Amino acid sequence: MASAWLAAPPARAQSAAQPAAQPSLPLELNRLETVAGAAEGCRVWMVLANDAPGAAAIATLRLDLVVFGADGQIARRAAVELAPIGAGRTAVRLFDLAGLPCERIGRLLVNDVLACRIGGEEVAQCADRLAPSSRAGIRFGL
Repeated sequence: MASAWLAAPPARAQSAAQPAAQPSLPLELNRLETVAGAAEGCRVWMVLANDAPGAAAIATLRLDLVVFGADGQIARRAAVELAPIGAGRTAVRLFDLAGLPCERIGRLLVNDVLACRIGGEEVAQCADRLAPSSRAGIRFGL
């Protein structure tokens, strides 16, 4: 008598209704720029590419960002909106971190995705689609 654990499970056909893999969303920390004057601080420049084949318009992409100082301690937390961005487009978004000099920033973390609406639908696992990178000389990631 053959053991049950030796028997191979029946093969399953892949359903044609399975959703296709969603394109990644490259998110680049492009530049940090010192802001002088009354609103002294650091201006953060981000580039979001929504130009992959099959990409849909992004209506909402709100991120919870945590800024770590050069010493590794949390220096700031900020919620930023990077949308709307049309399908097939690349967009530059910037925001200021008042009172925080750029040279004191050591790392930027995407702590969470607060809201994500792509192609007219809420996307639950939006953070899984983000592909962060940095040209700004500091670490940037999930």
